[in-house]
Amino acid sequence: MSTLLWLGGVSALLAIPALWLAGVFLALFFGGAGERYGPLNDIFSAIALLLLILPALAVYLLLRGQTGMWLAIVTGLAVAGILVAAGGQLLLVLGVIDLQTSFVTGGVGIAPVFLWLVALALLALGSGHLPAMVGWMVLAVLSLSVLLTLGSIFRINVATGVVSVALLLALTAWLVALGQTLLRQS
Repeated sequence: MSTLLWLGGVSALLAIPALWLAGVFLALFFGGAGERYGPLNDIFSAIALLLLILPALAVYLLLRGQTGMWLAIVTGLAVAGILVAAGGQLLLVLGVIDLQTSFVTGGVGIAPVFLWLVALALLALGSGHLPAMVGWMVLAVLSLSVLLTLGSIFRINVATGVVSVALLLALTAWLVALGQTLLRQS
């Protein structure tokens, strides 16, 4: 058990540079620096997603005795969603699917990950099975994700840029809190 918790903690922390690189490449792409940055964003987004699998499994392993079967189901759905979303990103880079199809794989894949995030918030803030900081950071990630979606829908470019940076910072803080929690438990 301690090995998976350690690996989950390390994996959560390793997701941070992958996430930041994805963000930098996305900014370069949309900033007009060149088309080559789009696929780099897709690759590092897929890596960041895949690095969430071990933390998800570690959280389940850590709490399975206290949560019952529901956490196993949510974790399984999240892992499947990660594989769909990351797979879609990589298939886009390889030219197997087009951009529109990657939006579908991304949306379908990320939905159960958001469900898992809600579960983490409940486990931290509702039952105290995880540190409160993990829960607060998850709530920040979820709230900023909603704001980013709304900003994108209504094409509020300045707000979208500011919220994107805030979301990157919140994701980083959440991954640090989650990674440290798992490392302390290992």
